[in-house]
Amino acid sequence: MHASTLTIRLPEVQRTALKETALRLKKSESELVRELLVREFGQVSFGERAAEFVGSLTSATAHPAKPDSFRDAIKRNNRRPR
Repeated sequence: MHASTLTIRLPEVQRTALKETALRLKKSESELVRELLVREFGQVSFGERAAEFVGSLTSATAHPAKPDSFRDAIKRNNRRPR
């Protein structure tokens, strides 16, 4: 693949964000911009985009709901008068 050079001007805020993000991800600014362009143009699947986040989320519930709590509430509220 032939590579060409593109020069762009960014507001200082965007440039700072680009530098910080590239540093945090341990990538060059150019590599990060190329990845962002590929994502924007839809050439990367969702799985590939989400790969860096695999295992980074936890979903522990502090107070798990009782499995039949919804069913019990319906039964309590729908009693027929005798």
